[in-house]
Amino acid sequence: MNSNWSLKEKIGQMFIIAFAGEEMNPELERAITELNVGGVILFQRNLKDAGKVRQLNRDIQRTARMHKRPPLWISIDQEGGGIAYLWEGMAISPGNMLIGAAGNAENAYDASNLMGLQLMKLGFNMNFAPDIDINNNPKNPVIGARSFGETAEMVSMFGQKSIEGYRAAGMLAVGKHFPGHGDTEFDSHLSLPKVEKNLEELERFELLPFIENIQTGMEAIMTAHIVYPKLDPDHPATLSSFFLKKLLREKYRFDGLILTDSMEMQAISKFFGREAGTVKAVQAGADIILACGRDVAAQQLMIEAVEKAVADGQISEERIDSAVGRISAFKQKWIKSQEPAEEELPEVHEKTNHDRMEQIALEGITLLFDRKGLLPLSSEASVKIISQRTYNDENYVGDRKAVVHQVFNEGRYEIHYIDGANPSVEEVVELAGSVKEEDYVLLLINERRTLDENWVNLYEEINRITGKIVIVSLWNPQIISAFPADAAAYIAAYSNTSHTISALKKLVEGRAEFRGKLPVTIPPFAEEPSKN
Repeated sequence: MNSNWSLKEKIGQMFIIAFAGEEMNPELERAITELNVGGVILFQRNLKDAGKVRQLNRDIQRTARMHKRPPLWISIDQEGGGIAYLWEGMAISPGNMLIGAAGNAENAYDASNLMGLQLMKLGFNMNFAPDIDINNNPKNPVIGARSFGETAEMVSMFGQKSIEGYRAAGMLAVGKHFPGHGDTEFDSHLSLPKVEKNLEELERFELLPFIENIQTGMEAIMTAHIVYPKLDPDHPATLSSFFLKKLLREKYRFDGLILTDSMEMQAISKFFGREAGTVKAVQAGADIILACGRDVAAQQLMIEAVEKAVADGQISEERIDSAVGRISAFKQKWIKSQEPAEEELPEVHEKTNHDRMEQIALEGITLLFDRKGLLPLSSEASVKIISQRTYNDENYVGDRKAVVHQVFNEGRYEIHYIDGANPSVEEVVELAGSVKEEDYVLLLINERRTLDENWVNLYEEINRITGKIVIVSLWNPQIISAFPADAAAYIAAYSNTSHTISALKKLVEGRAEFRGKLPVTIPPFAEEPSKN
């Protein structure tokens, strides 16, 4: 920490901000040089071309160096599976739940290590992963397949391996969302969830992966915007000194970085306000505020709110100095170079990385049941495949286009894409009308939350014509509960990455055997022994 910094310059180091565009711009340059922000987070709007990403990251660090500013955290939310902002040409992990379904913790290490190495070569040094929440509530709308599974022991062990993989790649991994986001039916992006558990209950379950990962060297933790009324009825964990000071710092002796989740999420912005919420988070003990505002000007207001709180005596300057000192120490440890390597992009996108991710997907994709013996598909079978054209999500909007037509590219496969997230009434009629009695149908569904009724309507209309339907979930395996109990076949693929789609093809064609085992509980009718 520079002893000559003003109070505002010190506070700037406590902020990771978002910005628009794919190139260095005056707004971002001002944030680095004048506000002395500690880092940036890149979203899809910044990540449309890997070559531009690397140049942008290089320019960010050069700007800091030229103006005698510390190197920046250059961060990303690249968990894998459905949560990945940078995917064009990248070998993306097929996602935590698929890895959990494979039952091999070394897959968690390899997937994280390979993603970390790729991200490092593009100039990133911090990834907001792994998610070590436990998915023990099937109605959870936000975690789901982002979790390794529903048992504390599995999530803890796989989380440790993931963090080890990132560490070996030189990437600072951020475990999330402390003290646990798994047992809620509400999404903190959109509301303020509550979990009615006491500390003893949390320490036996939700907190266990965090406690054990702290003991094995986890160095950064992201907080959850969730209220635990029995422990702090007035504040979500992000704003609670009970969770950040009494538990993390004092009881669990965590001396790493405490980062907030995005302060733009409605759990904070709607119920507390961005600026007031930021002040409360710093008071509670957060080191880094993940601002994620609409623009730099909006995020500057959060910095100024903390500055005013110090001037008014609400926050001590010692609290700021403690956080900035910790940030500086971790930057010295983790940011080895201020610029990405000069390697060619093909070296970033090595084929062996893609092969390993596909192998992990092969091990995890799960055949829950095949009641009519539809699989493997006969080589003479005529197969219609129905899928969404893009695999976007309301919280992770980008332009991830389906690759089904590229993977299932032989003549016997007929691909039908729907234009939206769910089939329209007209598409239900049209798609069902295109099916013949002899056809096999693969129904590929990318749904993170609750299934829209038109998917069930589509299934029922097709089922009147042919009973040879294989339902495939590309995200939330729980969607099978929305379908009739006598559905013929169901595959949980957990993920929509290109490697998962490629692995799925090998499995349904019988070129590999299904080996995955469901790591979460779903309705009893889907728990009968599968033929894998």
